[in-house]
Amino acid sequence: MNDFQEALNDCALSDVGYQGRWFTWEKGKFEATNIRERLDRGVANNVWWSCHPHFVLSHLAHSFSDHCPLLVNTSPHSDSRVHWHFKFEAAWILEESCENEVANLWEASTGMLPDRLRYVGLGLDNWFCKLRASRRITKRSLTKRLEELVGLYPSDDILGEIEEVKLSLNLEADKSELYWEQRARANWLRNGDKNTAFFTVMQPNVRGKTGYRGLRMMMGLFAPLRI
Repeated sequence: MNDFQEALNDCALSDVGYQGRWFTWEKGKFEATNIRERLDRGVANNVWWSCHPHFVLSHLAHSFSDHCPLLVNTSPHSDSRVHWHFKFEAAWILEESCENEVANLWEASTGMLPDRLRYVGLGLDNWFCKLRASRRITKRSLTKRLEELVGLYPSDDILGEIEEVKLSLNLEADKSELYWEQRARANWLRNGDKNTAFFTVMQPNVRGKTGYRGLRMMMGLFAPLRI
């Protein structure tokens, strides 16, 4: 510990402070055994402070680990708004209602081609957001409740509810993972044997596990996998 402190002094590093809960590590699910400590922290020297005078370090909510994540925002007061531009999301085509939605939006659009395309793009963005709105709302509600609970005295009842909220957050994360996994599997069953590019995308960890060295494509061409 003395060596670590000496290293901080030699590099002129000092604690940068934080926002949010005071602790970054917690252990023990009952009041009698619960321990909370600020084990994780950010340090910086005067050069870094002068480059980022308005930074904020935040202790974020967490549910998977004993340690909470730390987020450093070097421009907390900057305007993060950006102009909207159309960006096609591959996940859209995995939705069965996508084709009908595009057709309906196109029929409802008016004006010149650029105007109609913009209308369809905005409509698709809104459509896809609504599909996942309920899940996002649930996650925000659980995260907010978790932040409220960790600010209370850690009684057995409070610690028990914290575990329940963390479990619910983990289940929401599992649902999201399963959501994409199910659609990837369904798309593979439909298109996996027709599209070598799809096979490459859906099997990112194939190298080193199956012994595959490449893909044999049409016309006998062989595309080696980069290792």
